[in-house]
Amino acid sequence: MRIRFLSKMVKDELAFLVPKALLIDLVVFLAALPFFGLDTGIPLGLLIGTAAMTVNIAVLGYATERTVERPLKQAKRYMFSFYLLRMVFLGAVIVAGFKFEFLNPAAVYLPLLYPKPIHTADAVLKARKGG
Repeated sequence: MRIRFLSKMVKDELAFLVPKALLIDLVVFLAALPFFGLDTGIPLGLLIGTAAMTVNIAVLGYATERTVERPLKQAKRYMFSFYLLRMVFLGAVIVAGFKFEFLNPAAVYLPLLYPKPIHTADAVLKARKGG
């Protein structure tokens, strides 16, 4: 990924999450086929939700790295302002999922939940391997 303002750590996190999220998107789409058919709302919603998840993680990483450079009082305000920015953005994406007829709201929302199960599954697999 060639995103200049993001650090290597954030880029690595995105490189870890995005392929797995797209794989989960494919599985969800295939599981939804018997119920919704070839409705474009499911894959489009999944892609928009995955893009929103990616932006959320990128902004979170950017804000966190810039926060540690500041004094405590400024850091709290800075982090809270980015928190509000991220929540307004995610809220707008979820509202768009409900407002636009060509999107499936569940498909838009579901990818926002992906990071936790992805990291949990990764930790379980590493623990089983002994690493």
